Amino acid sequence: MSEVQPRISVAEYVGGLSTFLARSIRKRLSTIALGTLAAMFAVFLVSQMMPATYSATAGVRLARVDGADLMTPQATAIQMNLRTFLTQALDAAGPAVGRDDRGRSLILESFNARPNTADSLTLVVTAASETQARDALEAGVNQLNKEQERLRAPLVSELDAQLALADANIASLTRIRESLATSDSIAPSASGDPAALALRRLWLLDLATRNEERLAAAKVERRALASRLGPTKTYPASLSDDVTTAQSSPRPVRHAIFAGAIALLALLLYGMIRMPGPARAD
Repeated sequence: MSEVQPRISVAEYVGGLSTFLARSIRKRLSTIALGTLAAMFAVFLVSQMMPATYSATAGVRLARVDGADLMTPQATAIQMNLRTFLTQALDAAGPAVGRDDRGRSLILESFNARPNTADSLTLVVTAASETQARDALEAGVNQLNKEQERLRAPLVSELDAQLALADANIASLTRIRESLATSDSIAPSASGDPAALALRRLWLLDLATRNEERLAAAKVERRALASRLGPTKTYPASLSDDVTTAQSSPRPVRHAIFAGAIALLALLLYGMIRMPGPARAD
């Protein structure tokens, strides 16, 4: 017959583990406490000596022409995250952004563009100061508009050409209306036949009516074209006004707590491994 293994309850197991842990660290309790505090204090001092960095987050409204996006948010994010794009943006911004190698490298390594909604992005960057972080975001949006101008300019030029044709058509129809409204056109002095004069008046009235209809339709078309170029349907990419900035480092208290937790765990493991003699005997 096979021997039946005795079952150990959870309470007994936890109690035994607690007793083992207490015996392991009892004689090294002061060493564990002092070691943990020393690690926290050292990390706190080192963290405070580190140079400060600031993170900025903002939204970007993507460019549109005639109510349609020039590029999808995904494609725009990929373009802005390219190293060459960021380098050109910083070079174009001048000394205001990335004055030194450290500030420039911080921006290049931390800049991140990710899609937010169907027509916007979220930009995140870390820099040596709050002003530098804001300037880096603005430089990225300015570079985006500069590169997208090659796509935007032909579309806007086509709409401008259609608008110019509509203006020319309206001007021509307006001149015709003014010509038809003159007294010589309606009642020419050379005509002495009343029937011919009446017929001519009916013909001129029909011309004036059709001209007014064409003029009204041309004005409606012109307003529609103008709305397609209006600020609600055609605009460049723009940075939102609510740019959020916060100090990302140093954070000595957080670093000290994290270091203390690691040191405490390491010292507890050391105390369990290097148990005192009586505890091993038990």
